[in-house]
Amino acid sequence: MNRIAQGIVLVLLGAAALSCTVVSDLYLNYVQSAFRPFLAAAGVVLLVLGVVAIAVDLRSARTPDPAAEPGHDHAGHAAAGHDGHGHGAPRVAWLLLLPVIAVFVVSPPALGAYTASGAASGPPRESAASLDDLDEEEWGDPSRPREMELQEFVMRAWTDQERTMAGRTVRLTGFVVPNPEGEGWYLARLQMACCAADAIVNRVLITDEPEPPKDSWWRVDGTWVEPEGDIQAIRDHRFSVSEMVEVENPPDPYE
Repeated sequence: MNRIAQGIVLVLLGAAALSCTVVSDLYLNYVQSAFRPFLAAAGVVLLVLGVVAIAVDLRSARTPDPAAEPGHDHAGHAAAGHDGHGHGAPRVAWLLLLPVIAVFVVSPPALGAYTASGAASGPPRESAASLDDLDEEEWGDPSRPREMELQEFVMRAWTDQERTMAGRTVRLTGFVVPNPEGEGWYLARLQMACCAADAIVNRVLITDEPEPPKDSWWRVDGTWVEPEGDIQAIRDHRFSVSEMVEVENPPDPYE
């Protein structure tokens, strides 16, 4: 692979990074929104380096070849090329272009039901101390559902020993995950601290509604099924549905 080819790879990598961050929100499938300026800056750097590499090689190609000058040692030049010093990387290096092209042709989707079904649910990452009290003023109109992120709902269900969420109507949005154990299905959302590689699942178990298609997104109104005994000993908290509406996939699928 000569310098022009290397420059093309850098240009394509830079263009891929810019297309995922500036042109679209595709980067949200892999990292948090805070990383957008860093990814865009990296794309610009790769693009500039690639253009510079191509320009330098093209300029070198226009300069006279020393081998054509009188008195040049053609045998030594040929020997240098023959022993490998005059050659670039092997042709297999062109395979480096495949993942770059794949970004443009096949955009990897965000993590979904496959990841969530294999992940074990557990206590949330954040501290319960960061949550507001669910008094009447904070809750708002009791006749209208309060919209919560799934991570907030799960955190309250696991940590609120006063059970102040009991009997209150909540609105959750997430995607459908089949229950491998066969009882009901999960409404889930993935939460990441940095990137998709460290994502954990927040989910609630729904048993009073038929299971929708896997990975479809739904807005669900209902109430927490208050468990008996220690709330922190519950593996998956249940949610009783009063109304559910299918919605479009959100631009940012993570919480």
